[in-house]
Amino acid sequence: MNVVSPGSFVARSLPVAVLFAFTSCAMIQKDIQFEEDFTGKNTLGVSTGWAFVEADVDLSDGTGPLANPILGGTDVGSSTTTLDPVFGIGIKYFHYITNNWVLGAIYEHRIFDPQSTRPLSADVDIDSFGTNHFIIDGRYQFDPVDRAKRLRPFVGLQLGYVPGISADGKVSYAPVSALGLPATSEKINLEGDGFFTLGFIAGASYLVRENMTFDVGAFYEYALSPTSDTLVLDPYDVPPLDQPSTYKGELLESGLYLTAGFSWIF
Repeated sequence: MNVVSPGSFVARSLPVAVLFAFTSCAMIQKDIQFEEDFTGKNTLGVSTGWAFVEADVDLSDGTGPLANPILGGTDVGSSTTTLDPVFGIGIKYFHYITNNWVLGAIYEHRIFDPQSTRPLSADVDIDSFGTNHFIIDGRYQFDPVDRAKRLRPFVGLQLGYVPGISADGKVSYAPVSALGLPATSEKINLEGDGFFTLGFIAGASYLVRENMTFDVGAFYEYALSPTSDTLVLDPYDVPPLDQPSTYKGELLESGLYLTAGFSWIF
């Protein structure tokens, strides 16, 4: 199983962290604090971040030559792949029902680049793909915990929906020496259906200006059900492998996300 190395994470995320830190420091307004009662207030914000995400890949109900054990195939397969983050952005709206209880809606677009995986006796390389996430967020915002009354931690629960996944890729097959077949490859397309996610978040908001906060958070999210599609594989045009093979494919995501951004209070 592949993981993102700490060095790679620091090297690729450091420019974003430095930019946020510099921007927030330059914008800090002195001698302000959170209002005593935020009931009825609203916030609108943007955020980006980093992710450590994995996906379990399961293939089942295989039919055709590649699933035939006599030909060295199998009708099931599984593996785990790392979804390296490429880019992500979120737009979020929150309403303070009371001073501490907050309800919000979030839209996020995330782009991942999956590492090569091998659920069968072939390497599967999926191109970078994007997912749209529609999230309902309920959280408890604590009262300020610092002497200046500018830092408010929060914890919350998120229920999300992803309408589907669309991705292109390539499957690379090893030579079949018994049949005199060389190594080959074919392009594939995956059209996974929609699924729900559940997330647990914790973080804090720091008041940098009278109507603006700098927000950081970490949340663990996992899919409540896999996204699935029928995978059709047809790499050879010689008997007895000249018929398509089909598998029921499922992909189940889970991972840790780190976010940072700004929110405007109104």
